[in-house]
Amino acid sequence: MDLLHATVPPALAALGWALLAPCVALALAAVRREFLRGSAAQHAWFAGVVAIALLWSVQVRIGDGAAFGMLGVALFVLMFGAARGLLGLLAALALHGLLSDAPWSSFGARGLLFALLPAVLAFTLQGALARLLPKNLFVFIIGNGLFVTLATTAATSIAALLAALSLAGAGAHLGHYLGYALLLAWGEALASGMLFSALVIFAPQIVLTYRQDLYLPLRGSRGSG
Repeated sequence: MDLLHATVPPALAALGWALLAPCVALALAAVRREFLRGSAAQHAWFAGVVAIALLWSVQVRIGDGAAFGMLGVALFVLMFGAARGLLGLLAALALHGLLSDAPWSSFGARGLLFALLPAVLAFTLQGALARLLPKNLFVFIIGNGLFVTLATTAATSIAALLAALSLAGAGAHLGHYLGYALLLAWGEALASGMLFSALVIFAPQIVLTYRQDLYLPLRGSRGSG
């Protein structure tokens, strides 16, 4: 079952909208003064929205059961932060819905799973790494690009798998698909980690969570006397 195109029961659909709406309002309030700095970040944000919408169109179905695919959600949040990441993932979800004729009644529930959940997870884990580990470029790239991506992608994939199997009434088959979901999450983490490291090094201006003065400070000149 492909949760990106599934129709959820009306009660769950209404609950999804009710929970998602205040989170969107908070995200809009957080970015109301400055949504994106510079044209490079703007182009990267819009390109990411389109890329994720298209990425979600590539799904592999295992028999008659759940469908799997790369998500790209963790990398997007790591690049643009929680608020801009949430809004961008919702925009990608809306674009994907337009392209694939997904039911709009279920948009709130899908938004909780494919936008809000990864945004909260990636933001929380990124903050924990910043507080607990040394502040240097290597830790920022490896810690966020690999481990935060792996944890966020795996958690989102498992949540989507549980939701899809529950809606299909096939919860007993969870063990058949869990290993595949984790393997795919590991592959995505490797790919996202390499892309994240390249962006931090060659285009740091579009990685809004990166601060050069904190992770790669310039050496100050020694004072005379």
